[in-house]
Amino acid sequence: MENEEIAREHQLIFDLAKSNKRRIDNLEEEQKELRNLTNAVSQMVVEQKNMRDDLVEMKNDVKQIREKPGKRWETAADKVLTLVIAAVVAWMLGQIGL
Repeated sequence: MENEEIAREHQLIFDLAKSNKRRIDNLEEEQKELRNLTNAVSQMVVEQKNMRDDLVEMKNDVKQIREKPGKRWETAADKVLTLVIAAVVAWMLGQIGL
C-alpha cells in the first residue's frame, strides 16, 4: 500500500469513528430523555393512585352527607310514631281506669 492509500483509509476510519461517536452521543442523549420520561410516568402513576384514593374517600363522605338528612327523618318519624303509640296506650289505659 502506498502512503496516499493508507492516508485515505486512515481518514475513512477516522471519519467513520467520528460518525459513530456522534451517533453514540445521540443515542445516549435519547436514552437519558427516555429514562426521564419513564420516571415522570412512574410519578404520574403514583399521583393518579393517590388521586383515586382521595376520590373514593370523597365519594364516601358525600354519600354519608346525603344519607344524613334521611336518617334524621327516619329518627324523627320513629320518635313521632313512638309518641303516638304512647299517647294511644295512655288514652286506652285512661279509658279503662288505670
